[in-house]
Amino acid sequence: MDEILEEAVAELAAGIARGSVIAAAGCGKTEQIVNATLVSAGRRLILTHTHAGVDALRWRMDKKLVPKSRYRIETIAGWCLRYAASFPARSGIHIAAPRTDADWQSIYDATVKLLDAGTVTNVLRASYGGLFVDEYQDCTQSQHKVIDALAQILPTCVFGDPMQAIFSFGGQVPVSWDADVFPSFPKITVLQKPHRWLREGNKELADWLSVVRFKLEAGESVDLEQRPACVDWQALPADAAYHRPKIVGSCKALLGPAANDGIIVIADAKNAGSRSGLAKMLGASGFTNIEPVECKTLAAAVRNIGKSSGEQRLEFVMGFISDCMTGAEETPYLKAVVSHRQGGKLGQKKFGDLIATGIATVKNEDLASVLALMEGFRDRPATTLYRREMYHAMASGLRLAINSPGKSLSDAIWDVQNRIRHAGRIIPKRSIGSTLLVKGLQFDRAVIVANDAMNGKDWYVALTRASKGVTILSTAPKIHPAVQAAQLGEAAE
Repeated sequence: MDEILEEAVAELAAGIARGSVIAAAGCGKTEQIVNATLVSAGRRLILTHTHAGVDALRWRMDKKLVPKSRYRIETIAGWCLRYAASFPARSGIHIAAPRTDADWQSIYDATVKLLDAGTVTNVLRASYGGLFVDEYQDCTQSQHKVIDALAQILPTCVFGDPMQAIFSFGGQVPVSWDADVFPSFPKITVLQKPHRWLREGNKELADWLSVVRFKLEAGESVDLEQRPACVDWQALPADAAYHRPKIVGSCKALLGPAANDGIIVIADAKNAGSRSGLAKMLGASGFTNIEPVECKTLAAAVRNIGKSSGEQRLEFVMGFISDCMTGAEETPYLKAVVSHRQGGKLGQKKFGDLIATGIATVKNEDLASVLALMEGFRDRPATTLYRREMYHAMASGLRLAINSPGKSLSDAIWDVQNRIRHAGRIIPKRSIGSTLLVKGLQFDRAVIVANDAMNGKDWYVALTRASKGVTILSTAPKIHPAVQAAQLGEAAE
């Protein structure tokens, strides 16, 4: 059934009892979901994985003037929690605010129990004419069981791309298209028209990516000597010690011809420190680090600041500030605070009122001086903020803890991160991240730093982020996809 005309996909997806649509990157998957919603009989329930995905779908619906009465869009996790909590006796739910993977596993199990019991069958059929699920490659086995149970009640079509299945799940097993998806949701068609690049008039990149996709799917190497002009290959030095200067130089060189373009640097997925180091060197050029929501550096700083006091707390705060911005001059500043506490005047001209703020941080148990110190250093002309997301998460958590008596800094930060998950986040025009952190995002240009852990799916996601041009930095002009899956553990960075 792969030869179906693109114009007919929406009608078929809306009318089929069970089915799946495979969509290569940039080939109009979201547009087809919108079109299928328009031609559906009755209101459609649309589920996806992230709140950013929810926002993207809603934006497309609004753009195409789809009446809000025709659909409801939620995350899979949010929908499961809402329904399981609404029928606690039938679902057996016992966790109201899930935080861990184990908590969410219990939510999905409770939802399947509820659906299998038939308690909400009539409610669902009265509310919706069918179900669409976006980004199905990101489903865990537990989520797949939920969707399969829903498909017993509602006509269901799922949309996704096996070549973009790069998430890790903290021990949970990702869905297999051959073993799980296709037996439950037979393939309707494959979307292959590269709208993303054709809109930019960049057919040569679209054609090249189509060939590369087939090679990566087959586990084959890709010869970069055979590439279009919009794909640039640059050799990394044999000595890894010289990699970072080369990467920084290549990024800065792009800023001339691509001064107004969005640029993403896709670097080592397993080394958050390496990526933040690049951001530090490129901060003055406007680049900033994309942080995992569960950021290990932030979590460590929260623990240390929350449990410390006196001089130790000041040292922890300054350590965090130095992790967020250049030009903080941590050691001279700490010496200046010690000097002033002893009656001296070291660093008065350089640090001014920040010294008094540091002394207040040492003397006071409250968090107001910590926030004041962070904001004071941020506003210095000599500093450049290169880990903005991490800085702003800490600042927001401090404000919440200050204004909420009895709330710990740790709980405040969790509330902030949960809000970010729901609200989504704005990605700066020039950013540094990993394949997992940039999946689903689009930029004008991408700089990809090769590493041996990148498998074919990692490479495909990385190569398809840019619409105008790609720069690949590797030790040899050939892509060798790793056999084993990469990215393990990155979700908890």
